Amino acid sequence: MILTIIQFGQIKHIKKNTLIIEEKQKNENIFFLLQGIAYNYCLFENDSKRILNIENQGHFLNEDAIYQEYASSNIKVLKNSTILVIPISIIKELIHDNFLFSQKIQSSLASKYIENQNLLKFNSYQNSQARLTIYLCYLAHKLGIPYQDDIEIPFDFSVVFLSLLIGAKRGTTSRILNQLIDQDFIYYHQKHLVIKNLNLFKILPLHTECSNLNIFTLPSTLWNPYPHCIEDL
Repeated sequence: MILTIIQFGQIKHIKKNTLIIEEKQKNENIFFLLQGIAYNYCLFENDSKRILNIENQGHFLNEDAIYQEYASSNIKVLKNSTILVIPISIIKELIHDNFLFSQKIQSSLASKYIENQNLLKFNSYQNSQARLTIYLCYLAHKLGIPYQDDIEIPFDFSVVFLSLLIGAKRGTTSRILNQLIDQDFIYYHQKHLVIKNLNLFKILPLHTECSNLNIFTLPSTLWNPYPHCIEDL
């Protein structure tokens, strides 16, 4: 797919923690992550932040902009990243002219919607340790690479970011991380978290197959993967 779109876009290098899309901003471009890691989030009235989705390289960041005039969430890069910026008009032409590309876009939107619903379920866990445990498994599933017999999350996720992910205070998150280390569930390898208990990782409901879903036959809310985050504009 990258060979299809790279000729139509502009490559930009983005510094760590840069906000590249702001919620309710007018959509003009589609962003494809060539290198790095980024995340979608919403801000609420009390300035609290809820993380909706995390993407690594090789994925679109805001393909829902094809169907919406305004951005449905904020998007920020977690580390120095490289993105491909493509005008929405070009993407629409590719969707019209290239059936396989259209299927890729539809599958990506459906996958994000399902992933977001899973994250909402994780937020319902009342116990902060349970939330962090399952979120770490989510990160291992989404971003992990094999390390010996375990799964390494190859990014330096700060305690602050993990606190945002589970909606807990930084001190609470730090304490839970130490508890999970003591319980032999995780350990650190070169500042990266490694998941050791693969049995718990394997039971996560994160393996839904979306390749056969058609976005045009699904509810219109799927055109916005984060329908609960944006008000009527």
